[in-house]
Amino acid sequence: MRRVAVVVWLVAGFGCKEHRKEAAPSPSGAAPAPIEASGDQLLTDAQIIDFVHTHRSDAWYALYLQDRKGGWANLVMRPSEPGEPGAYVAGLHLHLELSRPEGTMTYEVTDRTYYAGSPPFLLVEKRLHEQTDSGVVERRYVATADGLELTATNDGKAAPPRRLPATRDALPSMILSASAPATVRAGQRTSYATFDDDTGLDKRETLTVDRVAREIVAGVEVPVVTVSTITDEDPMPATVRIADGVALAINVGDGLRLELADRAEAQGEVEHISMLDTSVPVDRALGATDALDELTLVVGVAQGFQFPSGPQQVVTPTADGRFRITLRRVPGPAVTAAEHAAALMPTAAFDADEPAIAAQAGIVVAGATTDRARVDRIVGWVYANLAKDLSTNLMSASQVLERRGGDCTEHTLLVVALARAVGIPARPVGGLMYVDSEQRFFWHAWAQVELDGHWVAVDGAWNQSIADVGHLALDEGTGVGGSVMGSITIAAAP
Repeated sequence: MRRVAVVVWLVAGFGCKEHRKEAAPSPSGAAPAPIEASGDQLLTDAQIIDFVHTHRSDAWYALYLQDRKGGWANLVMRPSEPGEPGAYVAGLHLHLELSRPEGTMTYEVTDRTYYAGSPPFLLVEKRLHEQTDSGVVERRYVATADGLELTATNDGKAAPPRRLPATRDALPSMILSASAPATVRAGQRTSYATFDDDTGLDKRETLTVDRVAREIVAGVEVPVVTVSTITDEDPMPATVRIADGVALAINVGDGLRLELADRAEAQGEVEHISMLDTSVPVDRALGATDALDELTLVVGVAQGFQFPSGPQQVVTPTADGRFRITLRRVPGPAVTAAEHAAALMPTAAFDADEPAIAAQAGIVVAGATTDRARVDRIVGWVYANLAKDLSTNLMSASQVLERRGGDCTEHTLLVVALARAVGIPARPVGGLMYVDSEQRFFWHAWAQVELDGHWVAVDGAWNQSIADVGHLALDEGTGVGGSVMGSITIAAAP
């Protein structure tokens, strides 16, 4: 289920897929402190052991994006089979179909996580397979005595193995929202570590029991438990309704909904989501934003969402519940020590330590004597050397370097990785970019780099060494903005 939340931004961005979330290590660059479970204990060890030996579910779901069916999902939970690691496996297979000018694009992801069958029921191994029309990425995380070992392949080509900190991800974090024991009551809350395969680090997830009631499901009265889950960096919760150990519906923000269905119904009659389906119109034309130093908008969004705010994006609440946002072409907030360390780390997507990335970065910045000059070189080189291909969907910077093409996501992957490879902290940004010819904001991705101790926005897809004021940021390195897809309204300020 956690992987489903990641897909929101991938779909919302359309060509500007969800970017890898950058969790912050300690300022020293050492592994962050382990996240320990806290709060109410919803299941005893005995209940979990019984669950491991007995619980099986194989559920199919229709996947809706803004009330249009864009694909399907299959959630599987079962004891491990002979030859598989661990004692219990939680898995997801997701299928999405997106419409682009060049034709339909299909995205498939299979995620299998294996857990130990005895306390503390820790993650043993995780296998991830992502496939698009552009290529295949496979990752395997194996727990060892002193951490995790990641092995990955991009289109069959092996990347250098990577050592990661140990994870506290444990089986209860997966099954708390799949079980409905009679002892569960509304108001219970528990927090736990969940492994984020995008960063290779743990993040904290909090589960709250919102409601427990008896309802009629498929003609039978059964107890139904409604829970919400939220991570520290994402203000928009996912809500799940569970009956008899099976999720009946999953909602992530305002943009994504999974509804339980039989297999044939789930896989049938998929609509193709187009770029215009996820864009946001403006009440009047704003003009060429690259010629402006400042732009003020009035933006509505789902309740609880928090826009990034700083010198380059000044956010002020209005009396009617919307936000007055002034976008300025100036450096952003100061970079913290933790952000600095996180924005230098190689990850599976921003694989700055891959030899080809490091070599190309050295060539691109050769002769440049300042970080500003190095950033200008990187942005200009990426813009000039990547074909503008909206049908590309690649998962790592090294793939982008090899293929030499892509949309805003691929441009951002490569800008961030090249910057990190030469020691310049960089992170992805997700949000909306204004296109005057369409009088709309389209989902977009760009980057922020550290210059003189501040975050500075750059856009490799548009060759902007300082991004123009048509860029409205929804997240800075977290990838959470897609959770409000469908709820955003934008008007020009009076």
